[in-house]
Amino acid sequence: MFIRKLGKGLLAAGLALGLAACSSASQEPQSYSLLCPTGAPALATLGAENVENTTITRVEGTDPLMAELSKKDGEYDVIVAPVNVGAKVYGQAEAYQLAAVITWGNLYVVGSEDKAWENPDNTMALFGENAVPGLVYNDVLADQVKAQTTWYNAVSDAQQALLAGKADVALLAQPAAAATIAKAKENGKELKVIGNLQEMWKVKMGNDTTGYPQAGIFVKKDSDKNIDALLSGIQTFDEDASEETIVEAVEAAGAENLGLPNAQIAAKTWDAQNIRYVTGPNAKEQVEQFLQLFAIEMPETLITQ
Repeated sequence: MFIRKLGKGLLAAGLALGLAACSSASQEPQSYSLLCPTGAPALATLGAENVENTTITRVEGTDPLMAELSKKDGEYDVIVAPVNVGAKVYGQAEAYQLAAVITWGNLYVVGSEDKAWENPDNTMALFGENAVPGLVYNDVLADQVKAQTTWYNAVSDAQQALLAGKADVALLAQPAAAATIAKAKENGKELKVIGNLQEMWKVKMGNDTTGYPQAGIFVKKDSDKNIDALLSGIQTFDEDASEETIVEAVEAAGAENLGLPNAQIAAKTWDAQNIRYVTGPNAKEQVEQFLQLFAIEMPETLITQ
């Protein structure tokens, strides 16, 4: 009899321990992994830094993004990438869907005189010939340009051409545009923003809002993991951002790690970088419109529901 009671006692204790273990496991915090390019997308996803157990990997260029976007069993829960890149890869792999658009263009023309691009005696530095900068420029401004144009590999090259006097006007991206204007002023040269390609796009397309869907948040298709907390963290930071919170977040993450000149310029150019969190369904029409620039037909299931 004693042995039977002892067995029942051990069984009950075992069940209790098992339930406790299950309860403990279920209470373990969710972890997230995010891959993001440096520059404006890194600035737009600073809110991820405030989400517990989030690992953020920042890279330069689109090659690492394309490689990961094509993996159905990829290690990243979220990948931030140019909308056109994400859409193109999704059409081939159907691995990561667009959940939200977070940046809406940051291209500006910098020079010393208004409409300096109309002067045939001027030279104009351009960058990103076969990428978003070049395609947007060709679509909204190129037909007005009479200046002699030179294409450079990167925005930093166009920036240096302008500062060195090799160009009179340049197509630049924020925050590089602001940094260029500040640097020129130190050298006794007055430069200013003389053209906003996002506004030009808005006028040409007849849209209600400024800009085009440049960078988006892509999430793993058919994943069982709930990433609402991560997306909410990013959205909340973007919507509530102030100069103080931006400076604090950039300094905490490290401006160099984000691919930014410094925290102050990041904060001052926040609005000019057109950072807005818009869910995929709400951005659908503009995404479809933008993809036409790349001759990409939007896949039916590209956008999350």
